[in-house]
Amino acid sequence: MMKMNRRRKSLRVNPLLTGLLAAVVMWSTAGAGGWSARAAGAESMDAPGQTAAGDRSLVVFRSGRIPAGVVEALSARPGVKVTAIPDIGAVAVKSAIPGDGKAVKELLASRFGQDIEALGEDPTLTLKHDLNRPVGETLPLSSVTVNLLPRALPAPGDAAKDAGAKGGEGGVATAPAVDVSKALLYQQWGWDIRQVTGNGKSFSIQPGNHQVKVAVIDSGIDPLHPDLKDNLVSPGRSFVPGDPSTADDFGHGTMVAGTIAANGLLLGVGPRLGLIPYRVFQNGDADSSWVIQAIIQAVKDGADVINLSLGTYKSLKNPSDRAALLAYEKAVAYALARGVVVVASSGTDGLDIGNPAVLAAQRGQPGDLQVHAPGGLPGVLTVSATNRDRARAFYSNYGWNVDIAAPAGDFGPLWDRQHIADVRYMCLVTYPTNLPQTPLSQWAGLPKGYEWMIGTSLAAPKVAAAAALVIAQEREKRKPLGPLAALKRGNPLWVRAILEKSAVDIGSPGRDSQFGAGLLDVARALQAVR
Repeated sequence: MMKMNRRRKSLRVNPLLTGLLAAVVMWSTAGAGGWSARAAGAESMDAPGQTAAGDRSLVVFRSGRIPAGVVEALSARPGVKVTAIPDIGAVAVKSAIPGDGKAVKELLASRFGQDIEALGEDPTLTLKHDLNRPVGETLPLSSVTVNLLPRALPAPGDAAKDAGAKGGEGGVATAPAVDVSKALLYQQWGWDIRQVTGNGKSFSIQPGNHQVKVAVIDSGIDPLHPDLKDNLVSPGRSFVPGDPSTADDFGHGTMVAGTIAANGLLLGVGPRLGLIPYRVFQNGDADSSWVIQAIIQAVKDGADVINLSLGTYKSLKNPSDRAALLAYEKAVAYALARGVVVVASSGTDGLDIGNPAVLAAQRGQPGDLQVHAPGGLPGVLTVSATNRDRARAFYSNYGWNVDIAAPAGDFGPLWDRQHIADVRYMCLVTYPTNLPQTPLSQWAGLPKGYEWMIGTSLAAPKVAAAAALVIAQEREKRKPLGPLAALKRGNPLWVRAILEKSAVDIGSPGRDSQFGAGLLDVARALQAVR
């Protein structure tokens, strides 16, 4: 092992030419930028210190329609901006005058109280948790130690072990649309994609196509990334006020998108799937109403699958939280009723999201009842995260409402006792080419636009991509007049059943709270489509 620091930055090892670089990152608690063996916070949670939260309201009406006069009455108030969400009978209200939120709520209650099903805050989500950032961004280069012991590119047998599935044996399978020979970073670092695709076997069965589209509701997608630009089938839409761009200026959405459909040096689960960005995060923050609007817009735009690598905790006892929860539920129901699969991450606190009383106690609020949303809500395909050894990742939330698991990496086997994090156990992901490259990936010789990351945010998109591939496979197999096939078309329950029945049972026999139905196996899921 050799200790590196900034003065030795000129010594570079290019993994494209030398095979695997086994980089090992070591740091003390004081020098880890806040990292600990059990990370605090969720992948997306209510932003702390939002003093103006009371001036952002969310109203859900009983009839499923916005009553006449509501928008006009609210818009007449100085400094008030009203956003109607008519498809679920809701309204988001934001007041530019500090403290005016209380008066807005009083107006609503007095004039439209009998029509209101829930009235509360429009909570802010944030992606500023460390587990949503590239690992190299949180670590100083001086704390990196590098093990130069060679590790060859994965042989078919090694990759089959990673896959751990009956369909994952044999050599790398390719299809004309997926050139694995050029995907050098995938070959070297793509253990997580190989693990769920049967070492690329699923690529030859169904790599996806642009007629099947995945909506990425996130921070946007880098439109110039070489691994992603050819799969962007629409510019999508931004819900960030005053900024129509769907380009990613934060990084999270691009990392998620590559997991779904990278096709270049890295490969995603569905390298030929169509991607549509829906930008809801601005500098890592988003109003819940933006996410809800994006879900509805993605359905209207013809998305087949929606990925939500985000989430928040809400109280079932707090009346102010009920509006946001109800709006999420109605948006998900809107999507499901129109045949769109909704996939979400379980969260990154290592908590039990299946028991509201336990969750509240674990979060330091005993006596309350709390839930995680949208992951964990009825109808959502909720995904927990596993590590390279197919165990639940230390940070992954779990619970009876987890449906399936997918790999998203961790810090490796030496982390708990020695605080040594090994990037071989992390996930290499696409990253915006316009954002600074981290010192870690620079020193490792990675091209710009690739970083290491872990988190349930990378587990959900693997399942979202698998759902889209199942849909693509069904459409190709469907007979023009097949009535039974027509029933399957656009049926989220059928897609869910295929993914769950084909999952590899890990952990306790049968369905469990750690992994749901088991570990995602894309090849087996595609083979199950008849």
